[in-house]
Amino acid sequence: MPDPIIVFDLDGTLVDSAPGILASYHLTLDEWDRPADPRVLATLIGPPLHDSFARLGFVPEEIDAVVARYREHYAIVGPAGCTPYAGTRDLLERSHEVATLAIATAKREDFARRILGEWGLEGYFHTIVGAPVDGRRADKTSLVATVLGREGGSPPEGWMVGDRRFDVEAGRAHGLRTLGVLWGYGSADELTGAGVDALARDAADAVARLTVSLAP
Repeated sequence: MPDPIIVFDLDGTLVDSAPGILASYHLTLDEWDRPADPRVLATLIGPPLHDSFARLGFVPEEIDAVVARYREHYAIVGPAGCTPYAGTRDLLERSHEVATLAIATAKREDFARRILGEWGLEGYFHTIVGAPVDGRRADKTSLVATVLGREGGSPPEGWMVGDRRFDVEAGRAHGLRTLGVLWGYGSADELTGAGVDALARDAADAVARLTVSLAP
């Protein structure tokens, strides 16, 4: 019988990546001479880039090029703008005691590995899945499917942990329980509206919910 699995989102769940993401949006939008409303950009941390740039008014014929340019900027300014949230290391350490850990992130996979490696967090994860380097679209439900496929299919027990509705929807689609974290970029209303199973106000709360539910 396979071990339980906990699939973590990255941005807004384990690391605060807002500074690098917002800087990359500003640099990209400046090149296309588009407005950069901070209130709108704040809602675009977490969703797939193709969806975000569509919301910003780019037409389908433009989006591949603008996403590629965003990623060029992010490669320079993004990873350095990420820092783990308070309690992240303890959350992973304790979760690792009761389950196999994985990452499913809409961030390009090489960027995700670079960030986790720089903070000494990569070793906690058996599987890390992110958006393809070639820029192809990758939605969260597909990313979680890839994680579970690499882990041998759906486990008998498991959680998806994230801060946005995309994480909740992806977890539910694959039969995982869902834990919404309230320190990221989503809100309690967004997560509850998506049907989240539980909410965590801080890392200690998340540790308690995950470890109690999965303890042997």
